[in-house]
Amino acid sequence: MTTRIPVLICGGGIAGLTAALELHRQGVRAVLVEKHADTSPLPKARRIDPRSTEVFRLLGLADEVDRASAPLAGFDDVLVGPTMAEARAPENMAARRGLADRMSALSPAPNVLCPQNVLEPVLRRAAEERSVSVRFGTELVSFTQDDTGVTALLRPVDGDPYELTADYLIAADGARSPIRTSLGIPLGGHGHLADNLDLYFRADLTDLARARPFNLCRITNPELPGAFLSVNGTDRWLFSTSDFPDAAGLDDEDWHDLLRTAIGVPDVEVDLLGRMPWESAMRVADRFATGRVFLVGDAAHVMPPMAAAGANTAIADAANLSWKLAAVLDGTAGPALLDTYHVERHPVGYATAERSSQVVGNVGDMLSSFGQGANQSGDRMATLFGTQYTDGALIPDNRGPAPTDHYAPAGRPGTRIPHAWLDFTTSTVDLAEPGLTLVSGPHDERWSTEARHLGLRHVRVQVQSWLDEVALPADGALLLRPDTIIAWHSTSNVPLADALARILATASPDEQDRQGDATGGMFGTATAATP
Repeated sequence: MTTRIPVLICGGGIAGLTAALELHRQGVRAVLVEKHADTSPLPKARRIDPRSTEVFRLLGLADEVDRASAPLAGFDDVLVGPTMAEARAPENMAARRGLADRMSALSPAPNVLCPQNVLEPVLRRAAEERSVSVRFGTELVSFTQDDTGVTALLRPVDGDPYELTADYLIAADGARSPIRTSLGIPLGGHGHLADNLDLYFRADLTDLARARPFNLCRITNPELPGAFLSVNGTDRWLFSTSDFPDAAGLDDEDWHDLLRTAIGVPDVEVDLLGRMPWESAMRVADRFATGRVFLVGDAAHVMPPMAAAGANTAIADAANLSWKLAAVLDGTAGPALLDTYHVERHPVGYATAERSSQVVGNVGDMLSSFGQGANQSGDRMATLFGTQYTDGALIPDNRGPAPTDHYAPAGRPGTRIPHAWLDFTTSTVDLAEPGLTLVSGPHDERWSTEARHLGLRHVRVQVQSWLDEVALPADGALLLRPDTIIAWHSTSNVPLADALARILATASPDEQDRQGDATGGMFGTATAATP
């Protein structure tokens, strides 16, 4: 007899593991399968931005991520020079540090460097400790879907194939995604941008790093141009360069010599741990969902790696999709809520991938382009914290989109709830618990009654500066989603009960038509308010 579960996740990288943990937070049983025996052994993505660490904070993983990222704490500078030994910080580093200060004021969670091969084991361990069924060494061989569910054939490396049926399937199976391919979903975007090569190596460069701790070090040496990336700040490093025609013919000793040249220390001992050819490209799936199958992470969007944009976008995908699956599975929401996953995430994924594609080549080339002003339109804080869904599981309040040239979401539906400390340890961001939460000002007599009637969690906020920031009068309220996105604001002309029915897709067809006419359409095409 085939076992049936609510959600099957294919892929054990950052996207799949985050989805598994988010579903667990929402009370949904999931099974995760990954064909490889373990998490990635390679550093790959490293920069985890505050929007992502907010997700980990809500998952109860703040301390674990903090410990995992501790070796690279303070490794924030960008250096440039002919060798690592000669590299120095460019003149614009003061401005970059100012951006970091602004970032820390807008979030309760940090901006950290945590390489993928360090972060993924943290996520896997947390999932297993929370009794999520995590099955590494198990391949999804094939699947079929119909109106009732998805049936997958799974093949463990050390056992017989078996079938498992799920209500929904999350495809977190990477850039080449066999699931996306089998669904016949086309890819859009700019396509191929550059062929690159990463060299993962061991060398004790502690003294060099201690003198000038860096995140990235661009090397201008014509013998091996590219960039060093810190992995642990002592003896693990990544060097990214172009994948030139003769690269395949070089043996380890050849690479050792070239790396010594780029380091600028002729007698340093170097041990090459891995060579990773990779393609810099922009490809975005035309659809993020087909039937009961949903694409997250690289399966949905591939982009150049500046600031780990792909990994951070993947984490946001998982947070967006998971609460919607949970609401549909427990009967709180109608199935049409799931249509909003593509409506909301496709424009953001495309805009992020396109913005990342403004800088091309290896990481050194990208740094050079970035330093010359590419990819820096608008305000970084507006891009990071002010992205807005303009349609989807939300009720627009007729104020128009949030600005893109500066950070001022003002509590608009479709934007992240702004951060303010409510006490020494609790942020307004932490109010995004499972289920929808009604957040009101101090004059809450009306809203406490409505919350009880509608089965909503209710929280009163009395921080006047925050109420002013989100344009909430003392007797106002807003509706907060589990992914920290504001779904409704009391300045809207839609009553809360009607808004809730629309957001959760529980209104009758006639009611949906009536509400859509009043508020600009139900789950229409969205555009991301990003520079």
